[in-house]
Amino acid sequence: MKRFISLALVLVLSALALVSCAKEPVVLDLEAEAKAIMDTYGLENGKKYSSASTTLGEYLDEDLIRSYYGDLTSIPDFGTVESYVVYIDETRPTLPCEFGLFKMKEGADANAFVAYLKARIDLKIENSKAYPTMDTSMLTTAKFVIKDNYVWYIAVKGGNEQINSSLEAKFN
Repeated sequence: MKRFISLALVLVLSALALVSCAKEPVVLDLEAEAKAIMDTYGLENGKKYSSASTTLGEYLDEDLIRSYYGDLTSIPDFGTVESYVVYIDETRPTLPCEFGLFKMKEGADANAFVAYLKARIDLKIENSKAYPTMDTSMLTTAKFVIKDNYVWYIAVKGGNEQINSSLEAKFN
């Protein structure tokens, strides 16, 4: 009986040790991450949209979602997005620059959401063929990542790899 109790105690303690070592979920402060990216790469001429804002023009309403990420027949379901920060600079058409950080709701189909993000960048690359002086390096090397409940895309000249690495490191 003593052996049984000792064995049970060891098993319970082992289980508790494993549970206590479980990795806490990563929580990204999307506003802080966006500010860091904007500060590091001097991104100040574009437009920043945030789910934290309630001021018209500072968040993505249905018209902006359709114009940026959708088309006449289909738009991404932002009802699956818990929070976001998006930066889009269209002030220099031959030098596109943008990124988006999204926290998806539990159980959301992140792959379907990313398909819209990729379609936007693919369309920009296709449209760039009409403008031979357009720099598309940031578009052709754009990053699209799904990590836990987070999705991000990055198309920032000289920053795609570094920004992605910085965000990925927060999950290790």
